[in-house]
Amino acid sequence: MPRFKKTERLGGGGYGVVWRAIYLDTGAEVIMKFPLDSLDMTPGSDDRKRFEREARYQSSLKHPGIMPIIAMNLKRDNPFFVMPVAEGSLDDLLKLGPIPADETVAILADVLYAVEHAHQQGVLHRDLKPANLLYLEGRWVISDFGLCRRITSESATITRANTALGSLAYMAPEQFDDAHAVTAAADIYAIGQILYHCLTGEVPFPRARISKLDLKFRYLVSRCVAEEPSERFRSVQELRRELELLSAPDDEVAPPTIRANELKAEALDGHPQSAGALLRLMLDASDDEVFIKEFTPSLPRELLREMIQSDPFAFEQMVRTFDDYSAGSHPFHYTDEIANFFARILEVSPPGTALRHVSLNRLLVVGGSHNRFYVGEVFARTVANLTDPADIAVAASLLRSDPPNADFMEPYLRRYSLPVPITQALQ
Repeated sequence: MPRFKKTERLGGGGYGVVWRAIYLDTGAEVIMKFPLDSLDMTPGSDDRKRFEREARYQSSLKHPGIMPIIAMNLKRDNPFFVMPVAEGSLDDLLKLGPIPADETVAILADVLYAVEHAHQQGVLHRDLKPANLLYLEGRWVISDFGLCRRITSESATITRANTALGSLAYMAPEQFDDAHAVTAAADIYAIGQILYHCLTGEVPFPRARISKLDLKFRYLVSRCVAEEPSERFRSVQELRRELELLSAPDDEVAPPTIRANELKAEALDGHPQSAGALLRLMLDASDDEVFIKEFTPSLPRELLREMIQSDPFAFEQMVRTFDDYSAGSHPFHYTDEIANFFARILEVSPPGTALRHVSLNRLLVVGGSHNRFYVGEVFARTVANLTDPADIAVAASLLRSDPPNADFMEPYLRRYSLPVPITQALQ
């Protein structure tokens, strides 16, 4: 086993204490992390399980954006693990004030790729904050997985009574209720808070004040930090794509996308003419399939409401254009984006209108043709909530006329109390 000599205590808090140390075999300087003396390190204790879990999960996540663990001994009475020495943390950098937008985007790009990798491996961090983002060998890395959890874990929550997991300014609201039950949306919330802190230089507590941000970042941050997890980006990958789009040089982004994002930001900031201008731009660019397919699903509910109020006829054309491009096969993550968009259309469009027929049909077809469980849930929940007789009749007619896709949707629909015509259409 490698031999180490502690030289300087660097700090502690939460569940661990960090020491600077020397690796005696080579003379290299390293960082050692030990559990706090106040913790119960007896075999099988919750505290010991937490410390061991941090070391094992962090060491298993092999990625350039995750702090590597170069040695560990979890069998001794006072376990430890060893990491390289970082040059500093994002918290250190923020003590100097706000960070320029280009530099902030570069930092967050490193972080997002690492978080995306962790999520793909089924690991949620649950404590992302500037102090846990470290600068190591020319890149930003994530450290401190002490509060992480495997998404598939069924183990009991390891918490202290009356103690919330995570740091208050960056912790998603749902973590206060049940830290064990949170999803990837909690890490997305923390990233939004970090982005706000970087751009404004202010700790986002008790909450981010979106109006202080540059206009082009307001939608992205506000969606990250939405109170309801379902209103945030569905994945870190989706958030990363949106950030890359905002920060891409003009010559790398199609001109409609540049102007569309400007108008979207202006409309969400309350500029009264911007929603209509955005709608007209989208219709003018309706033959640009890449632009329409990438941009349209990003339209939030509140902006769709403004757009339909500004010009109902043009709005219907816009939706029908996207519906045309939604035909065919897609990756699963994009079928989910299609489903979420048409679910929002059903929320903002008046009962009994043609748009509701278009939306219900697309949900039915994209879910059944891709055998996608998420879309099945969206369709079933939407149909179960229909109250207008004309909408119910449309849904029933679609199910009767499309038996293969209706068969796929039936088990999802049966979980709900359904209007009678829908039940009859399933028989």
